[in-house]
Amino acid sequence: MSSIFDKIKDVGKDALGTFVVLDEDGNEQPQGAPGAPADATLAAPVRGAAAGPAQQGAVPVPAVAAAPDAEFVQQLQAAVDGSRKPALKQFRTLFAALGAVADEGTRTQLAVSAAQASHGVSATQIAEAIADRMQILAGEKAAFDKAVQEETAQSVGGTQAEIEKTRAEITRRIEEIKALEAKAAELDKQAREARAAIDANSARFAASYAVVQAELEAERSRIAPFLTTAK
Repeated sequence: MSSIFDKIKDVGKDALGTFVVLDEDGNEQPQGAPGAPADATLAAPVRGAAAGPAQQGAVPVPAVAAAPDAEFVQQLQAAVDGSRKPALKQFRTLFAALGAVADEGTRTQLAVSAAQASHGVSATQIAEAIADRMQILAGEKAAFDKAVQEETAQSVGGTQAEIEKTRAEITRRIEEIKALEAKAAELDKQAREARAAIDANSARFAASYAVVQAELEAERSRIAPFLTTAK
Protein backbone atom coordinates (compact mmCIF):
# COMPACT_ATOMS: atom_id res chain seq x y z
CA MET A 1 0.00 0.00 0.00
CA SER A 2 2.93 2.34 0.63
CA SER A 3 3.77 2.33 -3.08
CA ILE A 4 0.23 3.50 -3.83
CA PHE A 5 0.65 6.26 -1.26
CA ASP A 6 3.97 7.29 -2.83
CA LYS A 7 2.35 7.60 -6.23
CA ILE A 8 -0.52 9.66 -4.81
CA LYS A 9 1.99 11.87 -3.04
CA ASP A 10 3.85 12.54 -6.31
CA VAL A 11 0.62 13.41 -8.09
CA GLY A 12 -0.38 15.65 -5.18
CA LYS A 13 2.92 17.54 -5.43
CA ASP A 14 2.27 18.27 -9.09
CA ALA A 15 -1.26 19.43 -8.32
CA LEU A 16 -0.56 21.56 -5.25
CA GLY A 17 3.04 22.65 -5.81
CA THR A 18 5.33 22.99 -2.81
CA PHE A 19 3.44 22.88 0.46
CA VAL A 20 4.44 22.95 4.07
CA VAL A 21 4.65 19.88 6.25
CA LEU A 22 5.52 19.56 9.92
CA ASP A 23 8.60 17.75 11.14
CA GLU A 24 8.60 15.56 14.25
CA ASP A 25 9.11 18.64 16.44
CA GLY A 26 6.10 20.41 14.95
CA ASN A 27 8.19 22.86 12.92
CA GLU A 28 7.24 23.79 9.37
CA GLN A 29 9.40 22.42 6.55
CA PRO A 30 9.01 22.79 2.77
CA GLN A 31 7.96 19.47 1.24
CA GLY A 32 11.00 17.53 0.11
CA ALA A 33 13.41 19.42 2.37
CA PRO A 34 16.07 17.42 4.22
CA GLY A 35 14.65 16.02 7.43
CA ALA A 36 11.06 15.96 6.20
CA PRO A 37 9.29 12.76 7.29
CA ALA A 38 9.47 10.06 4.63
CA ASP A 39 5.88 9.05 5.31
CA ALA A 40 4.40 12.55 5.19
CA THR A 41 0.68 12.29 4.65
CA LEU A 42 -0.60 12.00 1.14
CA ALA A 43 -1.43 14.77 -1.25
CA ALA A 44 -4.94 15.83 -2.25
CA PRO A 45 -7.31 13.06 -3.42
CA VAL A 46 -6.86 12.14 -7.05
CA ARG A 47 -8.27 9.78 -9.64
CA GLY A 48 -11.74 9.81 -8.12
CA ALA A 49 -10.58 8.63 -4.66
CA ALA A 50 -12.94 9.20 -1.77
CA ALA A 51 -12.17 12.50 -0.10
CA GLY A 52 -12.27 13.30 3.58
CA PRO A 53 -14.74 15.62 5.29
CA ALA A 54 -15.09 18.91 3.47
CA GLN A 55 -12.88 21.60 4.91
CA GLN A 56 -14.76 24.73 5.90
CA GLY A 57 -14.14 27.38 3.25
CA ALA A 58 -12.15 24.97 1.08
CA VAL A 59 -11.92 25.69 -2.61
CA PRO A 60 -14.28 23.28 -4.43
CA VAL A 61 -12.61 20.96 -6.92
CA PRO A 62 -14.71 19.79 -9.88
CA ALA A 63 -15.23 16.03 -10.02
CA VAL A 64 -13.30 14.40 -12.84
CA ALA A 65 -14.22 11.08 -14.38
CA ALA A 66 -11.18 8.83 -14.02
CA ALA A 67 -10.03 5.67 -15.77
CA PRO A 68 -8.50 2.81 -13.79
CA ASP A 69 -4.81 3.27 -13.10
CA ALA A 70 -2.70 0.29 -14.20
CA GLU A 71 -0.28 0.71 -11.29
CA PHE A 72 -3.08 0.95 -8.74
CA VAL A 73 -4.73 -2.15 -10.17
CA GLN A 74 -1.45 -4.05 -10.05
CA GLN A 75 -0.70 -2.98 -6.47
CA LEU A 76 -4.20 -3.77 -5.25
CA GLN A 77 -4.07 -7.17 -6.91
CA ALA A 78 -0.73 -7.82 -5.23
CA ALA A 79 -2.31 -6.90 -1.89
CA VAL A 80 -5.26 -9.28 -2.25
CA ASP A 81 -2.93 -12.02 -3.51
CA GLY A 82 -1.42 -11.92 -0.05
CA SER A 83 -4.46 -13.82 1.20
CA ARG A 84 -3.62 -16.98 3.10
CA LYS A 85 -6.59 -18.83 1.62
CA PRO A 86 -5.23 -20.57 -1.53
CA ALA A 87 -8.51 -22.03 -2.76
CA LEU A 88 -9.20 -19.19 -5.23
CA LYS A 89 -5.73 -19.41 -6.75
CA GLN A 90 -6.14 -23.16 -7.25
CA PHE A 91 -9.56 -22.65 -8.82
CA ARG A 92 -8.22 -19.94 -11.14
CA THR A 93 -5.44 -22.21 -12.35
CA LEU A 94 -7.89 -24.97 -13.21
CA PHE A 95 -10.41 -22.55 -14.72
CA ALA A 96 -7.71 -21.15 -17.02
CA ALA A 97 -6.65 -24.67 -18.01
CA LEU A 98 -10.21 -25.38 -19.17
CA GLY A 99 -10.21 -22.49 -21.63
CA ALA A 100 -11.29 -24.81 -24.44
CA VAL A 101 -14.72 -25.19 -22.79
CA ALA A 102 -16.90 -22.51 -24.39
CA ASP A 103 -19.79 -22.46 -21.91
CA GLU A 104 -18.73 -20.53 -18.80
CA GLY A 105 -21.11 -22.34 -16.47
CA THR A 106 -19.86 -25.74 -17.60
CA ARG A 107 -16.26 -24.52 -17.40
CA THR A 108 -16.81 -23.27 -13.83
CA GLN A 109 -18.45 -26.55 -12.78
CA LEU A 110 -15.58 -28.57 -14.23
CA ALA A 111 -13.00 -26.31 -12.53
CA VAL A 112 -14.74 -26.66 -9.17
CA SER A 113 -14.93 -30.43 -9.56
CA ALA A 114 -11.26 -30.58 -10.56
CA ALA A 115 -10.30 -28.41 -7.55
CA GLN A 116 -12.24 -30.75 -5.28
CA ALA A 117 -10.62 -33.81 -6.80
CA SER A 118 -7.04 -32.52 -6.96
CA HIS A 119 -6.83 -30.21 -3.94
CA GLY A 120 -9.80 -31.17 -1.79
CA VAL A 121 -11.17 -27.61 -2.30
CA SER A 122 -14.94 -27.09 -2.30
CA ALA A 123 -16.98 -24.27 -3.83
CA THR A 124 -17.56 -22.99 -0.28
CA GLN A 125 -13.84 -22.75 0.34
CA ILE A 126 -13.39 -20.91 -2.94
CA ALA A 127 -16.12 -18.45 -1.88
CA GLU A 128 -14.40 -18.01 1.49
CA ALA A 129 -11.12 -17.27 -0.28
CA ILE A 130 -12.88 -14.64 -2.39
CA ALA A 131 -14.45 -13.11 0.75
CA ASP A 132 -11.03 -12.97 2.41
CA ARG A 133 -9.61 -11.09 -0.55
CA MET A 134 -12.59 -8.71 -0.55
CA GLN A 135 -11.84 -7.98 3.11
CA ILE A 136 -8.18 -7.27 2.28
CA LEU A 137 -9.28 -5.01 -0.57
CA ALA A 138 -11.66 -3.13 1.73
CA GLY A 139 -8.80 -2.67 4.19
CA GLU A 140 -6.67 -1.17 1.43
CA LYS A 141 -9.46 1.30 0.61
CA ALA A 142 -9.94 2.22 4.26
CA ALA A 143 -6.22 2.91 4.64
CA PHE A 144 -6.21 4.94 1.44
CA ASP A 145 -9.24 6.99 2.49
CA LYS A 146 -7.69 7.69 5.89
CA ALA A 147 -4.44 8.82 4.30
CA VAL A 148 -6.35 11.06 1.89
CA GLN A 149 -8.25 12.64 4.77
CA GLU A 150 -5.04 13.29 6.69
CA GLU A 151 -3.31 14.80 3.67
CA THR A 152 -6.37 16.88 2.82
CA ALA A 153 -6.40 18.25 6.37
CA GLN A 154 -2.67 19.03 6.23
CA SER A 155 -1.93 20.18 2.71
CA VAL A 156 -5.29 21.47 1.46
CA GLY A 157 -6.49 22.57 4.90
CA GLY A 158 -3.14 24.20 5.67
CA THR A 159 -3.14 25.95 2.31
CA GLN A 160 -6.71 27.12 2.89
CA ALA A 161 -5.72 28.52 6.28
CA GLU A 162 -2.85 30.39 4.62
CA ILE A 163 -5.27 31.72 2.00
CA GLU A 164 -7.59 33.02 4.72
CA LYS A 165 -4.64 34.56 6.55
CA THR A 166 -3.51 36.25 3.34
CA ARG A 167 -7.01 37.54 2.64
CA ALA A 168 -7.21 38.94 6.16
CA GLU A 169 -3.88 40.69 5.58
CA ILE A 170 -5.19 42.08 2.29
CA THR A 171 -8.28 43.40 4.07
CA ARG A 172 -6.12 44.96 6.79
CA ARG A 173 -3.91 46.66 4.25
CA ILE A 174 -6.90 47.88 2.26
CA GLU A 175 -8.18 49.51 5.44
CA GLU A 176 -4.73 51.03 5.98
CA ILE A 177 -4.74 52.34 2.42
CA LYS A 178 -8.21 53.81 2.90
CA ALA A 179 -7.05 55.51 6.10
CA LEU A 180 -3.96 56.87 4.33
CA GLU A 181 -6.09 58.09 1.42
CA ALA A 182 -8.40 59.88 3.87
CA LYS A 183 -5.39 61.40 5.63
CA ALA A 184 -3.92 62.48 2.28
CA ALA A 185 -7.24 64.06 1.29
CA GLU A 186 -7.39 65.94 4.62
CA LEU A 187 -3.81 67.14 4.24
CA ASP A 188 -4.55 68.22 0.67
CA LYS A 189 -7.56 70.18 1.93
CA GLN A 190 -5.42 71.82 4.61
CA ALA A 191 -2.74 72.68 2.05
CA ARG A 192 -5.29 74.23 -0.31
CA GLU A 193 -6.84 76.25 2.53
CA ALA A 194 -3.39 77.41 3.63
CA ARG A 195 -2.48 78.37 0.04
CA ALA A 196 -5.77 80.24 -0.34
CA ALA A 197 -5.14 82.15 2.90
CA ILE A 198 -1.57 83.00 1.82
CA ASP A 199 -2.76 84.12 -1.61
CA ALA A 200 -5.51 86.25 -0.05
CA ASN A 201 -3.02 87.91 2.33
CA SER A 202 -0.59 88.46 -0.53
CA ALA A 203 -3.34 90.05 -2.59
CA ARG A 204 -4.37 92.33 0.28
CA PHE A 205 -0.73 93.30 0.89
CA ALA A 206 -0.23 94.09 -2.79
CA ALA A 207 -3.36 96.27 -2.84
CA SER A 208 -2.30 98.03 0.35
CA TYR A 209 1.22 98.53 -1.01
CA ALA A 210 -0.24 100.10 -4.16
CA VAL A 211 -2.28 102.53 -2.09
CA VAL A 212 0.69 103.76 -0.06
CA GLN A 213 2.92 103.85 -3.13
CA ALA A 214 0.33 105.92 -5.00
CA GLU A 215 0.11 108.39 -2.12
CA LEU A 216 3.86 108.84 -2.07
CA GLU A 217 4.04 109.19 -5.85
CA ALA A 218 1.34 111.90 -5.71
CA GLU A 219 3.17 113.85 -3.02
CA ARG A 220 6.45 113.61 -4.92
CA SER A 221 4.76 114.93 -8.03
CA ARG A 222 3.26 117.77 -5.99
CA ILE A 223 6.58 119.10 -4.78
CA ALA A 224 8.57 118.40 -7.90
CA PRO A 225 8.08 121.91 -9.40
CA PHE A 226 9.59 123.50 -6.36
CA LEU A 227 12.75 121.52 -6.44
CA THR A 228 15.84 123.42 -7.73
CA THR A 229 18.15 121.51 -9.94
CA ALA A 230 21.77 121.85 -8.98
CA LYS A 231 24.00 123.24 -11.78
